[in-house]
Amino acid sequence: MNQALPTNRPLPLLDPVNDGRHKLGPGALERESVPYVMVLEKEQIATFSYTWVNNQSRAGSMFVVFGPGVGGDPIIEAIDDIAVPATQNFDDWRVGKVQVKHDLKLQNAELHVDSARVGIDLRFEAAHPAYAYGFHAEGCPDYAATNRLEQAGRMHGTLRIDQRRIAFDTTGERDHSWGTRDWETPQHWKWLHAQAGPETCVHFWQIQARGRIDLRGYVFRDGRMAEITAVDVEFESDDQYRQKTIDALLHDSAGRSTRVTGRFFASYPLIPGPHTTLNEGAMSCEIDGRAGVGWAEFMWPTAYLEYLRARKRAG
Repeated sequence: MNQALPTNRPLPLLDPVNDGRHKLGPGALERESVPYVMVLEKEQIATFSYTWVNNQSRAGSMFVVFGPGVGGDPIIEAIDDIAVPATQNFDDWRVGKVQVKHDLKLQNAELHVDSARVGIDLRFEAAHPAYAYGFHAEGCPDYAATNRLEQAGRMHGTLRIDQRRIAFDTTGERDHSWGTRDWETPQHWKWLHAQAGPETCVHFWQIQARGRIDLRGYVFRDGRMAEITAVDVEFESDDQYRQKTIDALLHDSAGRSTRVTGRFFASYPLIPGPHTTLNEGAMSCEIDGRAGVGWAEFMWPTAYLEYLRARKRAG
């Protein structure tokens, strides 16, 4: 991907220095994280990697493979609270079995995992310049990060599950945030990425916090990126409040409307702390009628989620 691509968008280009590691503040909730998510619709498999580090240079990582195509329970490779050098950057970031290699240009990256049951060799090629929440007139929500970038792109390589090897060439997403992450301030959120090929990519994060709704995101299509201005979301969930379907109508600053409809085939509960449950969901989707794949994360306070499930069981 060439960042000189003429996108005709009224948004700035993010400084590529932000592809690397940041100096964090002294607060107890300061952290930096880099996830990659990928959907293999044909195989009915979803994967994500997630690595993080705090202001004490204590780091962790996860690599999770799940979905009907896995043939059983999710396969999880995880480690936490590992000391890493303060000088270790994301051009060669290693925590446990996860290795991330950014080109530090916000263009290309690699992800490598090699464990007993699962492994991946993935190359990421950005489909568009990175969108930063700091581009928004109100900046990045202070409970989420100092700033955060989102970027879709081509993902190709090989996934290994036990002795099975799956070559893939698809689209997926990465994000990167740094600063305060206060998991308990938001009461609910819907985070979505969807792509219909590398030319059409959409993202929104709709967050309910402090009695208001914060919204960030973008639409990239027809060679132009514009910021989300409004989103109307309908969804269906099962009795565990895992998302089953979604229908989202997005409006952007270029005056366009874009509809995303999706059906989820795999889910995984990511638990960043006892107070928070993140229902990760991989989906097949359509963006304005064009077939694609996507990912949505619904956040629930764990106690509230347990209450809702109990009410469902009680009838």
